[in-house]
Amino acid sequence: MPAAIVSNSTTSLDGTALAAASSSKYLPTTVDETPSPYQFDLGLLTSINPNPLPSTPLTSATLTSRTRDGIQSLINRIFTLPIVPSPDHGPLATLPAFTTRLPREKSMPKPKPLTKWEKFAKQKGIQSRKKDKLIFDEATSTWVPRWGFKGANKDAEEQWIHELKNNGQNDLDPAATAKKERLAKVKKNEKQRAGNLARAASSSAAAGVAKGGLGDANAAKLARAAAREKRKAELEADVLRSRASTASLGRFDKTLKGETKQKGLKRKFDPNEKDTREERQGNLALLEKLGTSKLRKAAKSAEGQGDKELVNTRKAVQFATGGHGVTSMRDGGRGGRGGRGGKRGRK
Repeated sequence: MPAAIVSNSTTSLDGTALAAASSSKYLPTTVDETPSPYQFDLGLLTSINPNPLPSTPLTSATLTSRTRDGIQSLINRIFTLPIVPSPDHGPLATLPAFTTRLPREKSMPKPKPLTKWEKFAKQKGIQSRKKDKLIFDEATSTWVPRWGFKGANKDAEEQWIHELKNNGQNDLDPAATAKKERLAKVKKNEKQRAGNLARAASSSAAAGVAKGGLGDANAAKLARAAAREKRKAELEADVLRSRASTASLGRFDKTLKGETKQKGLKRKFDPNEKDTREERQGNLALLEKLGTSKLRKAAKSAEGQGDKELVNTRKAVQFATGGHGVTSMRDGGRGGRGGRGGKRGRK
């Protein structure tokens, strides 16, 4: 504490001494901004001193003094703004919008391409509402995730009792059916996502070429992602096709390291006893794949088996008679000329 304001039993406080002590301790709030006035951007709390540095060697005291003058002038300008008193934080000043243009490190993000559904919804004026990730389970009175691990979309697969229709199949497995439908939806969503990536990549590349360039980095990235997803789907299809080439559908084949087990592949056997109409339809479907157009037309118009267009009668007779022909069948199987059933046999 300055000695001028220290008091004892014989000395009293003097206002002039306090004012002198205060003025000697703190620098004035006014700042000399000559020869060039300072530049301010109150929106960014920035004070710029355009005056050159002195030609004398710079010292720490010189830099501290210039820094203090810049901050003091900035605070003086802030207190000229409209101030609102606050009981908790004191006086608050409303800063104006900044005027300095700052350079960006990266380019402005471009708008994300619309998906097929988003384009359709925009044309029709449909307002899509985003679903919540958690839903309330009334059975357990808890919030559970809508999808994923322990998701509510798997309730039909994990419940212990199912309601069946009166006209439903007796061997129907509701849990397996629900799981199959869920996996089909997942596969469909993945296919749609890959299609959206491919469309976005093609549209971005076309826009870049129209402008005279080769497209931006985002378009190239989307194109690579779409090509990678397409190739991945093709490889998975090839692997599944190779698995199904054996009689056991790959059940007893050796699996590679890291290869996942395919689900849903089961051999289907027809029952031993079934309706003749269904059997005929199955045979006709097989003929559709193997026969010619003439045979297919004849099979559709035929009433039963043994028709001339379906059976080679000449080969059938030769096979039945051992190569002797129709004559041997008329003679009761006694053979033709020159055989044991000839003239010598009738004497």
